[in-house]
Amino acid sequence: MSSGNVLGDASPFRTPAASPQLHYDLRPLSTGEVLDRTFQVYRSRFALFAGLALLPAAVSVVTNALRLIYAAHQDVHIHTGTALYRVQIISALLSVVSGLISMVLYGITQAATTWAVSAVYLGEAASIKEAYGVAFKHWFRYTVIVLRQVWTFMWLPFLLLMTAVTFSILSKRNTTFVWLAILAFVLLFLSMIYALWAYIRVLLAVPAAVVESLNVRGAVKRSKQLLASRKVRIFLLILLLGALYMVVGLIESPLLILAVRTRGVQAFITQAINLSVSFVAGTLIGPVGAIAVCLFYFDERVRREGFDIEWMMKKLAPAPAVAQGAVTPPQENPAESA
Repeated sequence: MSSGNVLGDASPFRTPAASPQLHYDLRPLSTGEVLDRTFQVYRSRFALFAGLALLPAAVSVVTNALRLIYAAHQDVHIHTGTALYRVQIISALLSVVSGLISMVLYGITQAATTWAVSAVYLGEAASIKEAYGVAFKHWFRYTVIVLRQVWTFMWLPFLLLMTAVTFSILSKRNTTFVWLAILAFVLLFLSMIYALWAYIRVLLAVPAAVVESLNVRGAVKRSKQLLASRKVRIFLLILLLGALYMVVGLIESPLLILAVRTRGVQAFITQAINLSVSFVAGTLIGPVGAIAVCLFYFDERVRREGFDIEWMMKKLAPAPAVAQGAVTPPQENPAESA
């Protein structure tokens, strides 16, 4: 299932003037080597990858700021009855819209980062404009892939959570449902293990869609195929990202506590600082996961399909050229031949 065009429709390899030169050797890498190379690639083109992460981080800050401004404006007034329900519905809709926008931008940015990593990793030129240009061509495909990944992780825990809540409500009328509610909560906890395992299986879908120009179903199937084994190292990547965001959370915690306890201008300033920290964190940490996922994708292809040999053969193959003074033969007109 290997693709000859390693950068999809926008591959710069179509230019026959010169052979691409690898910036990094293609060979099987250990988990530590993949993570180390992730930071090498990130440092080598920091402006490129941080610039790609700038858009979703900025949009996230704007949407959260709008939600906070609306909430602060409504807190000034006391709402009852229909007005209270209206405020709650609008707040919920703002949260849903914010989440959907984040998913769309996450898919597009993941695709753009994958393209940029592929270009940089294989020795090609890359820019923010070109990377986003490639990603926006199939933005809907990447968004659906991200939604599929989220659904893969959430469907079973969500179902068990709704079951547990239902049994908890019924237990107030009948104590028989108490044990069923406890059982549902235990199963909910255990289901998180399966949810994480299922999410890891489809984590390489976006790189597969970008690099091999696959549709949603093909990309998901491809990810499961490549991650039939060695899922533990993807889990280690998730732990690393979790640790990085946990550090950010520890920085934001005092600000959140201060924002809750303060009112007026002080609360607004505290929230602004908190959003600024989130913006910086999203811009700096976001590319780490995207780059690592792309490198894990390449590593799996090297291990399973000899992608390094395929790329070496492509690099050593002579570029097609037209001899000097040669005349291109005229093309036969299909209409005349008919």
